[in-house]
Amino acid sequence: MVATRLLLIAVLLLSAAPAGAEPIRIAYSGVSASGTPVWLARDEGIFARHGLEADLVAVRSAPIQVTALVSNEVQFVRGSASSMLTAAAQGAKLKIILSLFAERASYDFLVGPSISKPSDLRGKKVGVQDFSGLLWSLTMLSLREMGLDPQKDNISIQAIGDSTVIAQSLAAGIIDGAALDKMQAARLQSLGVKSLFDLSKIALPSSPFMCAESFVNKNPQTIENFIKAMIESSAFMRANKERGVALLQKYLKVDRQLAEVGYKFLLDDLTSYTFVTPRGLKTAQDIIALRDPKIRGFNVEELLDQRILTKVAKSGYVEEIERKYRLR
Repeated sequence: MVATRLLLIAVLLLSAAPAGAEPIRIAYSGVSASGTPVWLARDEGIFARHGLEADLVAVRSAPIQVTALVSNEVQFVRGSASSMLTAAAQGAKLKIILSLFAERASYDFLVGPSISKPSDLRGKKVGVQDFSGLLWSLTMLSLREMGLDPQKDNISIQAIGDSTVIAQSLAAGIIDGAALDKMQAARLQSLGVKSLFDLSKIALPSSPFMCAESFVNKNPQTIENFIKAMIESSAFMRANKERGVALLQKYLKVDRQLAEVGYKFLLDDLTSYTFVTPRGLKTAQDIIALRDPKIRGFNVEELLDQRILTKVAKSGYVEEIERKYRLR
């Protein structure tokens, strides 16, 4: 009986996979609006059209993401450039291959009702997901730009969970400040939470896709298929408001009104494709150097390998796919 059940499960799994599709695993660090193109590519069969069978895995720890990439447990990570930069500076052979978002940090540093100016944060608590990822980097960047230093100003940086947990903690007064995306900012306004600093004017890579260098070198066609799938997903998202709003409702667990706000913010930053630049990476490098000065000696360009993205961009594929979705 057990053997029969196992055989049936195996048959079902095999029959669910597109014939000839290459299995890939994509890790992501948390649930946010910037993750919707990946979910859409899976849900709408875009990965399958490009010969890929994608399995999406939540991996919130940056060190575990790096280990998974290097060991080929996952092939792609959508996550924090600062985390990957830290790992690369320590010897991990990693490459950024693509971003779908404009190179800016579309986040706000939010504070509770009792905070009205940066100096009010002295002696207060600020929430992050961990001490190496995107939200940590944005938090440190915000504090620096506001003229604050966590140690000198006795600001307690606390790792309390992903962006949803952080938002809840800020609304409940458990923490006094946090860096969160624009949709979360809109969601929290009715609770008296306000923006103290707008991060969007600062160049910073936004949710880039990364791979192990060895995987890029050995699997250029897989990389190309993945890049084309993500470019098509971006076009689909920009061309189909209703589907985009529905995805935000489904994965972020928000109502229709807030999902529409999130979709608007998403369109402000979602591009056909974006080349990550050394300038943006140097912003991340400066933040990491606050805790690890040795990273200043790392050449950030070593983290970039966008040759296949360049090939796709020059091939006419982007124009073709955007005509398909009537964006041109």
